[in-house]
Amino acid sequence: MKNTVDNNISSEESKEGLLDFVSYVLTSTRGLYREPHSYGPMRMIDTLEKALQLLKEQGLAHESLDEVMKEVRQNRWQATSDPEAFAKSLDASINQLVKLTKAQN
Repeated sequence: MKNTVDNNISSEESKEGLLDFVSYVLTSTRGLYREPHSYGPMRMIDTLEKALQLLKEQGLAHESLDEVMKEVRQNRWQATSDPEAFAKSLDASINQLVKLTKAQN
């Protein structure tokens, strides 16, 4: 479980990334009122992915999170076609995250 810190991004790029993230979250939140209910979990995963990328660009990364997110990334489109299968993917990732968190303490 390796933490990586490698800040190769300028202050201007950081501000642009933050603006993009906030814009995505706000517009996605607004879109949820018009989208099918099943899009909500996908939007949450998209938001998580964008937050992880933003943090990575800031030099904050945790390589073990890629493994935690692996199953969700592979099965994310099941949120609309097979919600129960996607829920199982989420449960598996949550269990991995719990193990990772316990190992850190």
